[in-house]
Amino acid sequence: MTYEPELPANSSPADAASSTHKPLHHKPVAKAIHPLNQAANAKWVPINKSFITLTRIILKSALERFGLVNLAITLRCVTQQGYRHLILVNDDRDIQIAAVGRVEEFIISTEMPMTPPAERLSAAEAVTFPVDFQGQRLGYLVALVRNPRVDPGDEIQDHPSASDIKYRLNRVAEEMVGVIKRYQTRYRAIYVYGDQCYWIGNSAALRQLDQRIDTLASSALPILIRGNKGAGKIIAARALHCERHTEIVPFIESGCHEWEEDAATSILQALFAYAKGGTLFLRSVDKLSGENLRVLQAFCTQRTLEKTTKGHAESVDIIFSLSRRDAELPASLQRWLSINTVDLYLPDLRERQEDIRDLTRFFIRECALGKEFDLTESAWQQLEAFPWTDNVEGLKRLIVQLSARAEHPLVDRPLLEGLMVSLD
Repeated sequence: MTYEPELPANSSPADAASSTHKPLHHKPVAKAIHPLNQAANAKWVPINKSFITLTRIILKSALERFGLVNLAITLRCVTQQGYRHLILVNDDRDIQIAAVGRVEEFIISTEMPMTPPAERLSAAEAVTFPVDFQGQRLGYLVALVRNPRVDPGDEIQDHPSASDIKYRLNRVAEEMVGVIKRYQTRYRAIYVYGDQCYWIGNSAALRQLDQRIDTLASSALPILIRGNKGAGKIIAARALHCERHTEIVPFIESGCHEWEEDAATSILQALFAYAKGGTLFLRSVDKLSGENLRVLQAFCTQRTLEKTTKGHAESVDIIFSLSRRDAELPASLQRWLSINTVDLYLPDLRERQEDIRDLTRFFIRECALGKEFDLTESAWQQLEAFPWTDNVEGLKRLIVQLSARAEHPLVDRPLLEGLMVSLD
């Protein structure tokens, strides 16, 4: 949805007078203006195949790192019409949730079935750790620790203390909360923003990015997202927004390259009026003209001062992005950004090689129009070795072309190579 900015009702006479001497902006410069429907908030996330798979990856990784016999997580869920969802709200605040389905506990474990051998099942050796999300108890991690008396064949140099185990389980719980936040952002992308902009994969680079976003969410300074085309700047901005705001509040985005000369004042007034209490995401700030940039800098300085005196409901969180991760910036802009923002670097797809298969399979489901096919191992290796100049956008274009040309359920390397030539 787009709009043409107007002066807000509470603008000053001076602002109105200045606008009569400057051309009104007639291009749509803002996107993602959505009705604030609190009922659309992500009150639960689906415990589907991908969620279970990702959870098992995290649990198995912790099992190997920390020398555990078994690690499981119990999650409070609601089952409705045969589908299981993780509850993200407190029943006391939203008691209607009990009416939509049966509340139960669901267990995901590193062992199938969860119960380990009977001789290892000892309440004295099991350690539990709570998993909390936004002040609510979602469930518990349950760990069985290796014991030299029970596992005589295992070489254990140091038997971890209870405090060591709880520290390690806390790290696992933080990873699980990161997964839940990602699924909550996915829910908003689909049901609030109406698109498919969300992270897919579980590479080390993506997990580190999640942690960086968690850290930056508490920053008092605006965030500057540095990423190349197709790296997911809009996803990162929404993730920051979701981390800061658990409820549905305005998220407004605008491309600075679309702003007309001498229109920055009226544009910014309208954008801030719409984004009040939420987030304003200004894309490609390096594409602003010199005059519009000076207006933006003065406007941000004024709003920063106001933020210290007004409540959060009246303030606006600002997020910037550059058109490219290492865009060449004028010295004055570089200096201003270094003082007034905090950087968030996004990895390119070649730095997320572990995610390529997940992304490819996702695009096959989305773009193949019901056609199912897979790739030979040689073709998969070709995909993973490609530099991907346009990142995820380039991969999606390739899968769209491949879907139209694939005649067999197994795509081989020659067909793939022929289509990849156009991506170089």
